[in-house]
Amino acid sequence: MEYENILKKNGLKVTSQRLAIIQVLATSRTMLTATEIFERAKDMLPRVNFSTIYRNVEIMKKRGILCTVMRDDGIPTYLLRVEENHHHHLICKKCGKSMVIECCPMDFMKKEVMEKGFLPLNHEFVIYGFCKECSVSEK
Repeated sequence: MEYENILKKNGLKVTSQRLAIIQVLATSRTMLTATEIFERAKDMLPRVNFSTIYRNVEIMKKRGILCTVMRDDGIPTYLLRVEENHHHHLICKKCGKSMVIECCPMDFMKKEVMEKGFLPLNHEFVIYGFCKECSVSEK
């Protein structure tokens, strides 16, 4: 199964909880909070608890299987990382749909960052707005 390979490739043991997390995120058209992942995973694993899901989400994030985008309210949302290449996101404020953008603003800022003697370890870039479908309904 493809989901099992994702875990093995990233050095993680295959467990029903991790497979459920991947399945939930693979079938979602929006980014989900840990609570939303838990609620959907309960349908597959009725006896699972929130702390198990949350702990595994964090492990999978650290291993690069999931990426995180902070909502406006500071709550992290998660997305299954399907592409190996570096990318950023467009997030619809109305429906929550996430779209990937390949360009990276860091490419344009690298020189200035280096001139300031700063060593960046990580960065996030998210544009919030309305997708095509929701922007039509906003008018």
